[in-house]
Amino acid sequence: MILKISLFLHVIAAIFWIGGMLFLTLVVAPFLKTLELEKKREIYQVVGTKYRFWGWIALVILVVTGPVNLYYLGVTPDMLFDASFYTTPYGRRVLEKIGLVVVVLVSSVLHDFWFGPGARSSQSYSRIAMILGRANLLIALAIVVLAVMMRTGG
Repeated sequence: MILKISLFLHVIAAIFWIGGMLFLTLVVAPFLKTLELEKKREIYQVVGTKYRFWGWIALVILVVTGPVNLYYLGVTPDMLFDASFYTTPYGRRVLEKIGLVVVVLVSSVLHDFWFGPGARSSQSYSRIAMILGRANLLIALAIVVLAVMMRTGG
């Protein structure tokens, strides 16, 4: 029962997090291109700040439920520290997924708390925030691909 609840929360959090990034990238950003620069920055700040709160809740849920899911799927902490685990296809996918999660967490911190807030007053910060945001979306989609591979044996 714990695994089912944890998997449910994990999937819902992933849907929200990735869905929000897709919405911002595919719907909000193209609309904002039709507006003047100052109005565009103002809207991005408001929308980004509101999404950031819920996005980080989703990320926390993902970071908590991910290890719970692994444990209830049979991956013990000892296995994670055993090099032979990573010689299996499943182990390699786990390692790749953990690596991308670390990258996306660092990138999200930079985007949400450094470059994003600075984008309103700096064109270079705005460009970097856009690149980080899109990179996070691509990394998130790669994490989903790895999750599918893990659920199908690696």
